[in-house]
Amino acid sequence: MRLAALLLILQVCVGLAVAAGPPHAEHAFILLIDGLSFKAPERIGMKNFLALAAAGAYWEKSYNIVPAHPKSGEWARYHSSSIPNPAILAGTLLLRPDQRWVQDSFYPHRVTAHAANDIDYRRLNVGFHLSFLHGSDEAPVDDAEVFYWAVEFLRKARPAFMKIHLQDTGRGGEMCRSEKNPAVPWRGNIWAEGSPYRKNALKADEYLGRIVAELEKLGLREKTVLFVSADHGQSDGGWHPFDDRDAWAMPLVAVGPGIRKGQRFEYAEQIDMVPTLCYLAGVKPPPNADGRILAEALINPPAGVAPRRHTVRELNAVLVEGEALASKQPKGSAAAKDFYGFDRILHWGGFGTLEKLLAHNRAAVEAMRAGTREPGGGSRQ
Repeated sequence: MRLAALLLILQVCVGLAVAAGPPHAEHAFILLIDGLSFKAPERIGMKNFLALAAAGAYWEKSYNIVPAHPKSGEWARYHSSSIPNPAILAGTLLLRPDQRWVQDSFYPHRVTAHAANDIDYRRLNVGFHLSFLHGSDEAPVDDAEVFYWAVEFLRKARPAFMKIHLQDTGRGGEMCRSEKNPAVPWRGNIWAEGSPYRKNALKADEYLGRIVAELEKLGLREKTVLFVSADHGQSDGGWHPFDDRDAWAMPLVAVGPGIRKGQRFEYAEQIDMVPTLCYLAGVKPPPNADGRILAEALINPPAGVAPRRHTVRELNAVLVEGEALASKQPKGSAAAKDFYGFDRILHWGGFGTLEKLLAHNRAAVEAMRAGTREPGGGSRQ
């Protein structure tokens, strides 16, 4: 009887532990390697990235919105960066003019930090206590500076949330694409031996390893959930052309408290990072974050997580085709006006969900294909 009673108590305790959810991570970091191809970790041997993948969960392809960067119009009034970066920190593509970011989930009561070598991210800097933000295409600052300040922030402040963005890998891809000398072996080929893309990606991997080592040294490794990924992918020829699907996907690794070890998956979406990170850190995500918690990778996932859909990948294909068709429509085309492209991204939220936006734009694309004046369905709510 005593043994039966003891077993019953143990079962109740285990049930309560599961119901309580995962142990909350005390620290949550996002480290982005700009323009990291989903092929890069294994193709060029990014040993620190792959070591983290083995210690946590690895998604081979995580999709973000097409890496468009409107420099004028409504987007430019609110943002200085390309579209993928706000999407990551918001956990949604249905961005608002008054958008709140994941750092607001920790700020002001817990320390937040931001280190990046491009001032294009300045509009995303609200809600960070500590910030190193310096450099541009015209006056580049290398990843070594970002690494230095990230480690300084770690040592001095032990931030609850930190975003680190290393730009040099993406810049290496641009160098490959823009090289004019046909004798240069890596001209138009980021994978060629000695290419600046390969060199910079391997250097970024070295910095990743050193940051993990610093977390170990400070006793924070087992208390920190770490997401490592990119803002966008990379074309084999360098850079991220609008219609190159390799630019839409990047690898994603998550490791730390609450994450199962040694898991490998095919597909995720970059808007999933923030909801998952907030769940593991025990904080509320931005109010309109609609990415999916990556339940398949969690030890104690929340109940009722929707099955995986490939919405972002499908939306990207529709957006690319729609932008091309809209540019060829006669002036005043009703179908072109009904298409919600990047010039209207801050109005995407009016659809309520990505699925409704996708259905509407598919109908508009069909109408443009057919040359009709009215889309065939998927009306805006």
